[in-house]
Amino acid sequence: MKNSDSFAKGADSPSGDSARGSDSARGIPFERVVILHGYGAAPADHWFPWLTRAVPGAEAVELPLPQSPEAASWILSATDAIGPLSRKTAVVTHSLGGLAALRAIQRLVRRGVAHARARGCASCDAQLGAFVAVAPFACELPLAGDDDVDRFILSQLPDFLSKNPFPNPRVFARATVIRSDDDPFVPAGSSAEFAERIGARTLTVHGAGHFLASDGVTELPEVLEALSAA
Repeated sequence: MKNSDSFAKGADSPSGDSARGSDSARGIPFERVVILHGYGAAPADHWFPWLTRAVPGAEAVELPLPQSPEAASWILSATDAIGPLSRKTAVVTHSLGGLAALRAIQRLVRRGVAHARARGCASCDAQLGAFVAVAPFACELPLAGDDDVDRFILSQLPDFLSKNPFPNPRVFARATVIRSDDDPFVPAGSSAEFAERIGARTLTVHGAGHFLASDGVTELPEVLEALSAA
């Protein structure tokens, strides 16, 4: 893991957060920012609408059947949404969206290598400009005590984990993991391992839960800061 920083949720006033976010958004160097939600969510949920408003070129992608995610369809949708790897593209994910994105990026790396070889190149050096994963994991999770979530963990999550999901960290020009210190679904160690495997720095937001609207998280300036620092 490269480094770790901590932030206190609610440390600034709402107007302070908005001003800080606005300032950060001005320095974001990407033409495209692809946002991938997690289990049970949609582009209109949590902090995704705020981020699409704050960042020019940002798009929140609707992944299929979020209440009953299937690995194959999520990975395919994420692959199509991200498109060819480019330093002008950033990807922001939440929870399960981070795992789907890793599998998609693996697929895009293989596709890039095949295209490079077809052109007579020995290798493909394409990179993703930035990868920001909020509350990520790429491992089995403990049961949550919710029937629907637990059914997913037991019956569908294994398909997302059927192969090693981690691409070569060199594919990320910059990577950041944002986690909470009181996430009820994703253990801190799971997000820490995710960060280590992709060579990401870690930002810890105190008291943010799983970064849901029900946790009071409808804006997340730390994402803008991660994108601006890329």
